[in-house]
Amino acid sequence: MERAQHRPGRDDDDPHGIRRSLLRDAVFARLLDNVLRGVYRRGQRIRLDTIAADMRVSRTPVREALVPLENLRLVSVQRYVGVVVAHWTVDHMIERIRIARTMITEPSAGAVRCADRFDVAWLRECVTEGGVFVELGSWWLRRSGAAVSADWLLSQRAVLDAFFTDDVALANGIDAVVARRERRKIAERATTAAERDALDECAVALVELADALIGLPERFRAAA
Repeated sequence: MERAQHRPGRDDDDPHGIRRSLLRDAVFARLLDNVLRGVYRRGQRIRLDTIAADMRVSRTPVREALVPLENLRLVSVQRYVGVVVAHWTVDHMIERIRIARTMITEPSAGAVRCADRFDVAWLRECVTEGGVFVELGSWWLRRSGAAVSADWLLSQRAVLDAFFTDDVALANGIDAVVARRERRKIAERATTAAERDALDECAVALVELADALIGLPERFRAAA
């Protein structure tokens, strides 16, 4: 499966010579965390210069980091206004999982399947079951011939992986510790099936993992 690659380069505005891609990714990660944890409130308007000053970087990596954040519909960048944080909700996040679940249960028909085998190394950067679901699900979709769906799902990895971390989840009224062991076991089953190229078994586990992630907000509220 093709993976997105960042080309190394240097930010001319950066006096320390930090690789531009690394600086952009670091700024993106912090912006994403600030949006998801509510540091930047929904509907809040933030000037580009303010963000750059707060993060002690130039405007260039901030502008670059805002592109994927805008693609994820978490902010909008408006001329003469600045950055406006979207009015997103927990339901919006869960809807991304629902869409992916539907893609797996109702895959595109008639497409040519790719022959790429699953590489467990792709999971090393995942910090939550949300990230694991995205990586496994995108591979399964591409392996099943649904390349467009796979690309969309993979584009959601950063936000879904971050959303289910303890701090972010708790900031949104969810205790991610609830049933974590159960979700990890499901993820392990899906991973084992993927390594064996057992697509049907992998799909069953992926749907089960999606259901567990979708039900987490309500399950926590019921327990509380």
